[in-house]
Amino acid sequence: MNSQAWRLVGFDARENEQDGRKTPIPIEVREVILLRPEVELPFSVDGHIWPSVWSMNDQSLDNENGLWLNLARMQQRLIEHGRTAILIAVELLVPSNPPAFGFPYSLIDSTQEPSTVPDDSTCLGFDVADAGFCSGLSNCGYSEEQRTKLRPQWRDRINDFGLLKSEEDAVEFRELSDVRVPEHAPFWVYRLSRLPDL
Repeated sequence: MNSQAWRLVGFDARENEQDGRKTPIPIEVREVILLRPEVELPFSVDGHIWPSVWSMNDQSLDNENGLWLNLARMQQRLIEHGRTAILIAVELLVPSNPPAFGFPYSLIDSTQEPSTVPDDSTCLGFDVADAGFCSGLSNCGYSEEQRTKLRPQWRDRINDFGLLKSEEDAVEFRELSDVRVPEHAPFWVYRLSRLPDL
């Protein structure tokens, strides 16, 4: 098995309840897309599940995936807009020998500032998503049969943010997702960390 390492791929400012703009996902939707549907406001690398405060066509964004490469620049822009948000860093679990196809090279070929997650950050959990950040954990609906089978197996491995609790769980869920949702495969493991508030 190839060794793997975490690689910081960017930063974002995500909506929070205090901002007054994030509303819970309706329960009938959560029943289909989440293995822990009681989590009203799930966190995710997927911007459709956990929206960014930035518009995807915002010209100040640094890369094609909607992440900022420069944390200080993002923080300054947030202050200028007078927005409150949850600041996050996104890391990708990169295999030592990445495959030739299907790997999100655009995420690892750029230069971030800072180049590592700040020391005073807090890990929120792990997500499993494709290279475009479509989450296999929270945005690729489960059939009734899948919900019946997977909820008992995974409920206790998902935290109160709706993210997987450990890297090992995320790697296992990535393999499950590649089989369950082949149209989005290959999936990748992402670690989300909360940065200190402004």
